[in-house]
Parts: sequence; C-alpha cells; structure tokens
Amino acid sequence: MRIKVRPEDFVVYEVADIKPEGKGDFSLYRLQKRGATTWDVLGDIARRLRFRTSRIQYGGLKDRHAVSYQYLTIRHGPKKDLRGKNYLLEYLGQTSKPMSKARLKGNFFRILVRDVSTKGLEEEIELISRYGVVNYFDEQRFGSVRHGKGFAIRELILGNYERALYLMLAEGSQYEMKRTENFRKCLKKYWPDVSRCLDLAPSPWERSLLEFLASHRPSKRTFKRAFALIDREYLLMLCHAYQAHIWNETVKLYLKKLGLRLYPVPYLLGELLFYRDFPEVLRPAILEKKIPLPSPRLKLDSELKAIMEEVIEKEGIPGLEKFRTLAKGATFKTYPREVAIIPEKIKYEEAGEDAVWVEFFLPKGSYATIVLKRLFLLPKES
Repeated sequence: MRIKVRPEDFVVYEVADIKPEGKGDFSLYRLQKRGATTWDVLGDIARRLRFRTSRIQYGGLKDRHAVSYQYLTIRHGPKKDLRGKNYLLEYLGQTSKPMSKARLKGNFFRILVRDVSTKGLEEEIELISRYGVVNYFDEQRFGSVRHGKGFAIRELILGNYERALYLMLAEGSQYEMKRTENFRKCLKKYWPDVSRCLDLAPSPWERSLLEFLASHRPSKRTFKRAFALIDREYLLMLCHAYQAHIWNETVKLYLKKLGLRLYPVPYLLGELLFYRDFPEVLRPAILEKKIPLPSPRLKLDSELKAIMEEVIEKEGIPGLEKFRTLAKGATFKTYPREVAIIPEKIKYEEAGEDAVWVEFFLPKGSYATIVLKRLFLLPKES
C-alpha cells in the first residue's frame, strides 16, 4: 500500500460547527494548504500580519503530506484573503466566537491508495461498517520520535532533564525538520555548550532557552528550570504524544485480554493489533468502551487500571500516580477516547489497475491512515 505519493492524493476537509454570522469580533477564514504543516503556515501568517501566532485560533493540526481545508479565526483579523507559498487563506466573514477544538466535529477524507487490489475490499468495508476499527493514534502523532531515541517526555518523567531537553531540541523540532536542520546539527555537535548555536535558533523561545542555558552552569537544576522557557504548545504536544503511545499499548493489551483474534500490522513504534470481527456479546466492551489517556489523577476500575499500569511499568515508571513531571508546563490532560469507531459514508472507486479512491468521515481525533491499514494491510484469512 502506498499513499501520499503526491499531496493531491490525500485530501482532508475539516467539518466544524462554525459559519459566518455577519458580525462579531472574529474574522473567519478557510485555510487551504498543500505540502506544509499547519504550524509553519500559521507562523507565516502571523509574521506577515505582524502579530503572535497565539492570536490565531484553529481546531486541529492537518497532515503536511496532504491537501487540507480547515477553519481559522483571528480576533479583529483582516477582512481579505491572503496567499502564501503553500497556502490560501480565504476570508469568509465575521463570527462572534473563535474556532476551537470544541467546535471541530471531524474530518472527511478522500484518499488515493496505490499498489492495492480491490479484491475482497467490499467485504472488508462491510466488516468495518459493522464492527468498526480500533481507534489507534497513528504515526503522525509520533513524529517527535522518528529519530528512534525515545520519548523526551518519558525522560522528563524519570527526572532526566538534560536528556529530555536534548531530545526536544537536537533530535526533534516544533517545525518542519529541514527548516531546523542546521540548528539541530549544531546542538548535536556542541551540546551542552549551546552558546555556539544561538544565531541558528529558529524561534524566539528557542533563542531565549539557549541564552538561559549558556548563562548558567550545566546542572540538573539548570536543565529543569529551562523547561519554563519551552513553547507551551510544543511541550503539551510532546506530552500528548507520549500519552498517545501509552494509550495505544493499553488498548492492545485490553483487546488481547478480551480473547479476540488479532492481526499485527507494523508501524513506527512496533506493531498495531486489529480485529476483523468479534462475538456480539463483546460489542459493548469494544464499540461502547472509552479508555482515557493516562494521567496521575485518573480514576479507573481495578481491571483497566491494572492493564494501564502494566504498560506504564514496562516504561520504567512505577505506577499511574508517578505519571507526572516536576517541570513547569509539562502536564498531562486526559479525556476519554473511544476504543473503536465506525467510519461513516465510506465508499470506494477504482482508479486504474492497482489503485483505488477511498472516501469516509471520521470523528475528530481519529486517523484516516488507521482505517486504511485496517482495510488493506491485514493478512488474508486462510
């Protein structure tokens, strides 16, 4: 299976509870972008309009390797379109309330899948329309650990502050990786003497952080204090990525304990386990079940707590109550997430001998690539 050969192969339309009202303090826009991250586009818009990125409100981050349409609001923003290298910001009108995650309903996808056969596809679509798809977080959520050296937030929980900072700055990036390549190379070469890399810092907060490190003696206390200077949204994103990893592993173990027949599919952090169907008696335990993301204050039933703590202890963390950090800004917000979801309005059409267009709608927070893995990558039954 191949996807995203071209950005036009993967099209995402955001569905949100927002529309022009004719008046209001917030300018509403539709952002169309191609081959760029949402953050990089927001940064460019903020630079051109000469204000902080925090003035722009949005519902979710969209894939860089795609053509996507999403809604933005800017308080007292310009009542005009704005075109950039990889995007078009189209002014739609005024609204009384800003865009937010709460107003996001989900996304409609139209995806060209290459190097696949449609043989048996109708049956697989019927199965997921009845039994759903495990609602895993996919690789897009884990871009910060593509380097294969582990989660910075795990190191932070364990109190390894210098290692956590190094992974965040030198191995990962809030921005498109190519844009920060020289900065990260410099950090890798001279760490912890970061003063040599000041002029390469890609953002004001990274420069401030490096200035702080350069002016203080390297110590556990210094590295811990430095976390107060990290961009809050970036830090929360990294926290959520580690929570997502623990959630995935918890759900895999939960499904195993239900006794389902599971099929492994490889991904960035190992493998994901999918079912094709299940006994009807298990429907409530799968399609009606929600498991929250890990947080030290979670209240879980004893069975689910034991499963999640088994996963956490394998990470070297001695229990759910220890799933926390002592660094400023690094917190773990939790919410219940469906174990499985049923894609809506799913259909397909052939696009040549070994390619197929697939369309469907997913609720917010669910990954289209997980649906594709379930449809096309499970081993054929003997």
